[in-house]
Amino acid sequence: MYQPLHEAPADRLVLFVVDGLRAESFVNYSTMPYLRSVANNHGRWGISQTRVPTESRPGHVAIIAGFYEDPSAIAKGWKENPVDFDSVFNQSEYTWCWGTYDIVDIFTKGAVKNNIFIEKFDPYEQSFSSDKNTTLLDDWVFKRVKNFFHKANYDDNLREKLGSRKIVFFLHLLGTDTSGHTHKPRTKNFLTTIKFVDENIKEIEKIIKDFYNDDGKTTFLMTSDHGMTDWGSHGTGDDDETKTPYVLWGAGVQTIQDNVNQLDPETNSMSFGNRYDINQADLTPLMATFLSIPVPVNSIGQLPIGLLEMSLPNKAKAIYSNCRQMISQYNKKRLDVEARVISILYQPFEPFDGKKVREIISITEKLLEDEKYDKVIKLSEEIIHLSLSGLTYYHNYYQKPLLITIEMPRNKSHSLVNTTKTIDVAMKVFSAIVMMVLSLMIYVQSLPVQYYIYFLMPIFLWLYALTPINLWIQTLNVLKNKRRIFLLGIEILCYTLGSIALGLALTHRWVLSIPLLGMSLWPFFSASIQNLPKSVCIAWPVGCVSLSIFSFMSVIGKNTCIELVIAAGIIWLLIHSLYIWKALLPNSEDQDVTRELIISVIQIFTLAVSLQIIHLQSKWFGENLPISQSLQSVCWIISVSLPLIPLLYTKKFINRLLGINTAILNFYLLLSVAHEGLFMVTLILNVNCWMFIESKLINSGNVQIAECTFGEETGSNAEKLLSVLERSVNSQDFRRAFFFVSFSKICLDGKLTREMTDEYL
Repeated sequence: MYQPLHEAPADRLVLFVVDGLRAESFVNYSTMPYLRSVANNHGRWGISQTRVPTESRPGHVAIIAGFYEDPSAIAKGWKENPVDFDSVFNQSEYTWCWGTYDIVDIFTKGAVKNNIFIEKFDPYEQSFSSDKNTTLLDDWVFKRVKNFFHKANYDDNLREKLGSRKIVFFLHLLGTDTSGHTHKPRTKNFLTTIKFVDENIKEIEKIIKDFYNDDGKTTFLMTSDHGMTDWGSHGTGDDDETKTPYVLWGAGVQTIQDNVNQLDPETNSMSFGNRYDINQADLTPLMATFLSIPVPVNSIGQLPIGLLEMSLPNKAKAIYSNCRQMISQYNKKRLDVEARVISILYQPFEPFDGKKVREIISITEKLLEDEKYDKVIKLSEEIIHLSLSGLTYYHNYYQKPLLITIEMPRNKSHSLVNTTKTIDVAMKVFSAIVMMVLSLMIYVQSLPVQYYIYFLMPIFLWLYALTPINLWIQTLNVLKNKRRIFLLGIEILCYTLGSIALGLALTHRWVLSIPLLGMSLWPFFSASIQNLPKSVCIAWPVGCVSLSIFSFMSVIGKNTCIELVIAAGIIWLLIHSLYIWKALLPNSEDQDVTRELIISVIQIFTLAVSLQIIHLQSKWFGENLPISQSLQSVCWIISVSLPLIPLLYTKKFINRLLGINTAILNFYLLLSVAHEGLFMVTLILNVNCWMFIESKLINSGNVQIAECTFGEETGSNAEKLLSVLERSVNSQDFRRAFFFVSFSKICLDGKLTREMTDEYL
């Protein structure tokens, strides 16, 4: 590990992490007057850009260790690390931490020097309900810190440790996050919480300065792990979640003079000259530089030298330390890949291969010896960028072949439906040889076990897709018809454009309207339209166009409109009631129909109760009243019972389907805050319309969908059963697959429903 050569501008660093504080709450409100004054007058401030997932664990790891955890790290372990990693705390002489156990414990597993001391508490002992004071969580931390320094006046052993250099004090302040979840940002309770934090940070700063006789060797840093939406949620990539504030002041911090009157136009009375935006991981090498400790080995942060009040030689040495740490990390990744890759297939990162690494280190060290510090800084920055590019290259070294192998079975899986079982022996032998060669290559390179599945599964699927020779002969015979080739080309073009639109919808949500509008025109270009009732021919395009409108609507979470949620529930109540009136009541003498009638009434009653709860809870939220525990319990009872009620219906298809749709919509409405309830009603109606159309096109025996059941039933009516038609694959299957993927994409569109929360549960 490379030891830094620069002089430490500070002996100690105090890190305040205000959990869940978004940048907007700091720069646009005056409820943190002390920190705003520090940022504008004798410190620096800026926006710290985080990455998804915007959760507490990845945020703290990025701040203190300097790298962005893979999202799967949350699933692998929250209270314990899925892997060991280095951090500023490990590299320090001593670190004292105060906060919640699930945060401070993250950084103790990898500590091998026993230099990290923690005081922790369980935040779940405090209720998250709005009738509790969320400042109690932060008050616990501040009181412990005050008692700690008071105790140090009488404890010689502790005082000796506190007199050491390269020490860190870490205060994790959870109250803001809890208040944001419970009361929501912008509310009086939330602003009161951050004002409490501001006042106590000022007090802690004074206590520490008094303890050290204001020796000018303390650096203070306030930042946040992630932001929060207006609705009190976080985890995704909204600007309110990814933009967090930081304020830096004290020893080694460069201040800008004569900038008081230059205000930042994006904020409320914040100094423009003192602003310096960074990435969240950049805080790690910055903190390491203040203490002159090695940058943690896993860090990918880049030192923002514009924040440092240091001489030019020390700046050059500091960024060179960051450069050497980055090169070491890059070399480790490069050597790991080279050690297992097959040499004749190896493709190195040409801009920065092993030979160039050695040469550029020699050049930089020579410049450092010759005291050409400006060139050292410039070259070190270039090396850091090259190292980061190289890390990305080797991290994704197997990405292209993996993407190809994952996409191959997707593209061909549709050919496996009802193909013949005749397998050509030669194709079998060839496939076996290919599998053996791939397995050997994976084994030689010591790749993870899952690579066997990734690379061998496509061979297996393509084997069964290609080997029915008679199917391919029939296909080639059909393609001899020129008109057929032309129509096939049109279909391929439409599916290609539709697939591109679905891909673009990941970043531009409105593009979803294009395939939906195309789908709305489908019946009018189909030869089978004469088999469809006029009402269906009208309902289908109206449903598709209605769905497309939602892609232009605002993202859920910025503004709430419970009236739309209630409206969606009322619409479905009318639909369900209409079905009871038209289909069930005329046949109420039948025992099975009576049973379904009772269950339908229960579902309608349950939905009505849910709508009443939504109305009451939203009203109480608006008045900042506490959550009703009794209504919350009723919500949980309803949620548990919803998936069970449809099972009580008979096996008649249409009744069971209506029960399932009502249960899904009921649960969805409990989680809704605006127009997403109407979206779900529209989606259900449109999918059911599609199902009806397909049943009409497939069934040649004029089987009514209302007569179908899920299984055999005996009785006087002897209802017809749903059956699977034995047939070959045709172009209609591609259309059905595209429709299915399109509806799935609409359902899973994160930007449409990502801000939904379970506040009403």
